[in-house]
Amino acid sequence: MVSTAPLKRLILRSVLRQVNPMVIRLLSVPDHMDLPEFHEVIRAVLGWDGDLGYIIRIHGQEFNSFRRKARSKMLRDLKLHRQEKFLYICDTLNMWEWDVRVIDIEDGVEGDEFPLCLGGRGAAPPEHCGGPTGYRLMLKRQSVLAQSCLDAPRKSWEVLRNILGEASGVLIKGGRSSGPCSQLDSA
Repeated sequence: MVSTAPLKRLILRSVLRQVNPMVIRLLSVPDHMDLPEFHEVIRAVLGWDGDLGYIIRIHGQEFNSFRRKARSKMLRDLKLHRQEKFLYICDTLNMWEWDVRVIDIEDGVEGDEFPLCLGGRGAAPPEHCGGPTGYRLMLKRQSVLAQSCLDAPRKSWEVLRNILGEASGVLIKGGRSSGPCSQLDSA
């Protein structure tokens, strides 16, 4: 006779580290979900489609997508308790670090095996912007550009040219642009 563990659902609060404004997601996932599936759920909630691996650090252990043994682990195997935290790193190239806390553990219902996003706060950063550092630089560039556009149109073109540089593909002839940015020169 095979005994099966009762179905449980984990209510998880995930907070993205080193990013302002804060990015928070509240998820409900079955505890029998394996780690690669958990990784897929996080990526789907964020709207990301690339897969550069994951790392989960908990109880002094590390589980990652590069070890075959870790791929068969389930969330249940991590022996999570209420209010327990673990580190989840999504995209091992850009190192998006998430603090994941178990908010609650509820009894599951047979057939209720799908993950749910219960809520959240903050827009997800673009997937391939260079991790938290690249995201901060991107937001800084956007704010500088937005502020300079309010100050003076001519100055905004200089700021845009400095940001984009020669590699942007914008054709600049004699200090003037052609294409969609040419309106900035006419002011």
